[in-house]
Amino acid sequence: MKLLRVLLFLLIPAVLVPVTVGANETLTVFQFSGQRQCMSGDGVPVERTADLLRAQGLKVISAERRHLPLDIGRHCGAPTAEANVITLSATDWAAFIAKNPDAGGYGVWAFDDDRVEVYMYNGTLQCGQGEEIPLERQAEILIAKGIEVFASRKGTDGLMHIAVCGASTGAINIFAIEPEDLVAARELGFTQLISREVTEKVQRLPRRRPENQEAAEQGNPGQGPIPLLW
Repeated sequence: MKLLRVLLFLLIPAVLVPVTVGANETLTVFQFSGQRQCMSGDGVPVERTADLLRAQGLKVISAERRHLPLDIGRHCGAPTAEANVITLSATDWAAFIAKNPDAGGYGVWAFDDDRVEVYMYNGTLQCGQGEEIPLERQAEILIAKGIEVFASRKGTDGLMHIAVCGASTGAINIFAIEPEDLVAARELGFTQLISREVTEKVQRLPRRRPENQEAAEQGNPGQGPIPLLW
């Protein structure tokens, strides 16, 4: 279920709002590399991804393979967290998406913040059951592993929980850590917090559908100016 939620998050349609950008501003976008869990292969080379963008007249500043800092989950056949990440001219990209509302299957890379947040349920259960675990006690789990905690707060998971005694309240303890400590925190049982702010930044759009069935039969399904490579 966690895998499904993450993949749905990455495919959530978003509205691209026109903005004014300077001539020298850049934007970073990404696409899964094409690697699949439990399968061999290196996926699509990042330079091939960059060349497809160059062929559309976009100025590519840099191109690199990076690890998507999200908990994809383990499921054979699902994408790995490896992504081809491209930095390009923001003005070029604005012109491109004006002509191609599907954004060519790319999403905006919004994962370079100095801090990430992880959480763990605080142990409380409905009808007053369960013992609440203080923020400080769960922070000590991270600190004992050499993970620096920059801030902590209480919150909720934002999910609907069945109303029955003994079920989770959805209350969580949240901790800000450095991105490079994310893997270690997961090994301790913490989960990355995906906030509404992050989901709004990742403008991952569905691909444009053919106007009629005949067009779909004549062309390759999903074939666009910049086809998905995975």
